Amino acid sequence: MADQKKVKSFNNYNKVELRGIFSTFDKNNDGYITKQELKLSLKNIGIFMEDKDIVDMVEKVDSNKDGLIDLDEFYELCHTFLGIEGVEQEGEMDQEEVANREQGLKEAFDVFDHDKDGLISEEELSKILSSLGMKEGKKLDHCKEMIKKVDVDGDGMVNFDEFKKMMKACGTLVPFS
Repeated sequence: MADQKKVKSFNNYNKVELRGIFSTFDKNNDGYITKQELKLSLKNIGIFMEDKDIVDMVEKVDSNKDGLIDLDEFYELCHTFLGIEGVEQEGEMDQEEVANREQGLKEAFDVFDHDKDGLISEEELSKILSSLGMKEGKKLDHCKEMIKKVDVDGDGMVNFDEFKKMMKACGTLVPFS
């Protein structure tokens, strides 16, 4: 029962944080993210995508087929993009699904690893969280604490293996908190 409560609190926290991120992507505050807003917002955090890939991404989560991303569809997009949906069933996945999830995690890690040294530093974490409009990014001390919680080898940074374990263990977009 306690585990269910913990998962539920992660999901609630996730939605609160994602709502804030959604509002930074929704440039005109109309409650929807257009393909153009999505492409620009992703570009602002260092993810460059072709128009075709943006269209494909929107189509995957656009449940009402209006060509826009609403808040619920944005939750789905974030989970799909990070490859963290359904982590509990990983044993039931085929090799291609496991490889796709691994690739999604690597892409997410690369967004945080701005200098491409294979490690996420406090500064890199702060920059990404701030660019996403998250209050955790404003203070380096907070980022240092977030990293300390997942830093298995004690080097003060997060490597890909630590990132992957953390994402799988938490099953959440904002796993550091």
